[in-house]
Amino acid sequence: MDKNKKAIEIYDVIAEDYSKTYDTQTPDESLVFQNAILSYLNPNSHIVDIGCGTGFSADYFSKKGMVVDGIDLSSKMIEIAQKKHSDINFYVADMIDYKPSQKVDAVYAGYSMFHFDQLDFEKTLKNIKSYLKQGGIFALVMQEGEGEIEQVEPFLPEEKIYIKLYKEKELTQLLCNHGFEILDIKRKIPKNTKEFPYNKLLIITKSKSVIA
Repeated sequence: MDKNKKAIEIYDVIAEDYSKTYDTQTPDESLVFQNAILSYLNPNSHIVDIGCGTGFSADYFSKKGMVVDGIDLSSKMIEIAQKKHSDINFYVADMIDYKPSQKVDAVYAGYSMFHFDQLDFEKTLKNIKSYLKQGGIFALVMQEGEGEIEQVEPFLPEEKIYIKLYKEKELTQLLCNHGFEILDIKRKIPKNTKEFPYNKLLIITKSKSVIA
């Protein structure tokens, strides 16, 4: 967890700059991942945005008619999210063991779970499965590549942040092993100089009733 703690400390420091950069996106190609998960959901579906950052995606989901909760371990990110989007419930919580009060229709993990090593990543998958309804949608965004790296943080160049890169086949196998059925896969290439320099891989899945 030391690597993850370091990531949280960095996000607390860069939260304001992060918000200024990413919370002003225009609703075009930048929202392709969010629109992809919405295409699988009915109006008023309950979605939990884990690793929600400053609340940009949670707010977008809410405006599209979803019931949304957001969690993040960065208290500074949550503080900004709550100020900007006071109609949404945001919580400082760890996605590894977070449990909502009832099962939910969907979980969105956008640009967050790649700061876990594989062991914590799999623990989180197991936890998500426990509170996602049967047939519920789990959408995961990861950095595509291979291996574990210490990446220079673009918002704080003097610091490095842990990232676990995955190939598509690795991710789909892990997801299937934990009881998720693959529905769709999309990619985006990095376009902003503040992004990590890897393709972004979205995998949309459905929770199956039985884990093999």
